[in-house]
Amino acid sequence: MKLKRNILGLSVSFALMVPAIGMANAEPAGGSLFRAATNNELDKYDITVAGWAGVTALYASDKTDDGNISNGAFLNQEDGIGLDQIGLMLCKGMGCLPTSSFAPAQNVLSRVGPFPGPLGEVQVGFNVTAMYGQDIQFFRVAGIDDYTFDQDDENKFAVPQFYIDAYIPAFDGMTLMLGSFFTFIGNEIGAPFTPPNWFSTLTYAAQHGPSKHVGALASIKVPTSEDFGLLSFDAGLVAGWNNWDEKRPTLIGAARWRSPDLATWLDVEFIYGDGEGDTFGAAKGGSPYIAVSSTGDTLNRFHSSTTLTHALNPDLQLAAEFIYGFQEAGDVSAAPVFITEDSGWMGLNVAARYKLDDNLHMGVRAEWFDDENAANVLWSSVGATGGDVYSLTANLSWSANQYIKISPELRYDTYKGQGAGLFAGGKSDDQFIALLNAVTYF
Repeated sequence: MKLKRNILGLSVSFALMVPAIGMANAEPAGGSLFRAATNNELDKYDITVAGWAGVTALYASDKTDDGNISNGAFLNQEDGIGLDQIGLMLCKGMGCLPTSSFAPAQNVLSRVGPFPGPLGEVQVGFNVTAMYGQDIQFFRVAGIDDYTFDQDDENKFAVPQFYIDAYIPAFDGMTLMLGSFFTFIGNEIGAPFTPPNWFSTLTYAAQHGPSKHVGALASIKVPTSEDFGLLSFDAGLVAGWNNWDEKRPTLIGAARWRSPDLATWLDVEFIYGDGEGDTFGAAKGGSPYIAVSSTGDTLNRFHSSTTLTHALNPDLQLAAEFIYGFQEAGDVSAAPVFITEDSGWMGLNVAARYKLDDNLHMGVRAEWFDDENAANVLWSSVGATGGDVYSLTANLSWSANQYIKISPELRYDTYKGQGAGLFAGGKSDDQFIALLNAVTYF
C-alpha cells in the first residue's frame, strides 16, 4: 500500500532538485556522520552511508475511541508524539540521490528524467535502504518484508530499496535499474528530504497509488531540438504493487518533458496490470484494492499521474497533479471491502511553495479527490461507500541548519459521500490536523 507524507517514491517531485526549480541548495548534508567517522575514506569510491530520523507531534480533531486517526494524516496513526522513521542508506553514485550534492555526470536519471549534456560514460551505482518506524508498514513488499518479530509493534522494519542503477551511453543516453525500488508514479515520495516533498502529510493521490516495485526499469533520453526542450521515456516490467509474493507481470511507464530553460516540467506516469488478489494487509505489502476472482481471472488495474511543475520566479514554485485510475471488479464478496463492481478514481491537487528566506519556505495545497465506489480499502474499511473528499493544507518549512528541518503544518479534510464518514473510524465527515514534524540528517 502507498500512503502519506515526506517519505519515498521518486519522480517529478524528485525533479524539483534541479537548480532551475530553485531547490538544489536546500539539500541536507546526508552522510556527514559517517564521513567524519571514516575520515571521508568512502568518498574516493563514490560511496555514501547516510541516515535520517523523523518524529511528529500531532493533534487530530476527530479520532476513534482508542485515539487512532484516519486517512488525512496517512502514515501517522494516532495523536501524540510518534516515531515516523529512522532510515539508513548505503549507496554509490546516482543511487545516492537525493542525499548527495546534485551534480549528475549523465544526461538522464532513472525515475527523474532528462538533463542537458552530451552522452556520458558507463556508470554503475547502487542503493540499499533500511527503515524502521510507524510509517514503514506502508512501504513493505509482500514476499520480501514478511518479518514476524514486529507484527504486534506499531513500529515496523523493512528494506524498501535494494537496486543497481546503470547508465549506458546508448541512444541519446539510457539508464537501467534492477531490483527493489520506490515508485516514480506520483508527485510525492517517501523520504524526508527537502526536495522532493513540500508537505508533511501526503495527498489522496499518493494514497491511491503504489509505493514500491520489484523488477526492471529503463529510461531513454530522446534526441530533440534545442527549441523543443528535453524528452525522455521510461518503461519497466515489475511484479505488481508492493509485491513479490504472487508475481504478476505489470507494466510501468512514463513520458517526461522539460522546457529549454528547465523552468517547466511535465511528467505523465502510469502502471497497468492484473490486480486480482494482490492485497496482503497493510503490514506486509500489496495494494490497497481487494478484487478477487473465484476462478483466478485477470482483473485489470490502471493508475496514472500527470504532473506539471513550473518555477514562476526564483522564489515561487507551482505544481499541479491529475490522477486517474480504475480496477475491474471481482466476483468474490467475502466482506464489504471486496470490489464487486468496476470502480474508478480521479483527483486534482494544486500547490504553491514560496521562499520567505533562504532557510524558510511557506506552502499551500488544495486537493479534490473522487473514489466513486470507495475502492481503496482505507475508505471502505471504515464504512464509506464512495464520494468526494476535499483537503486544504498549509505549512512552513524551516531548515534550522543543514542537519535539522522543522515543519509545522495545518490541514483540513471534508468528505462528501455515501455510507459512513471517512474519519474517526467512520464516525465523522470532517477532520482537522495540526502537527509539528522534525527531521534530522546524519
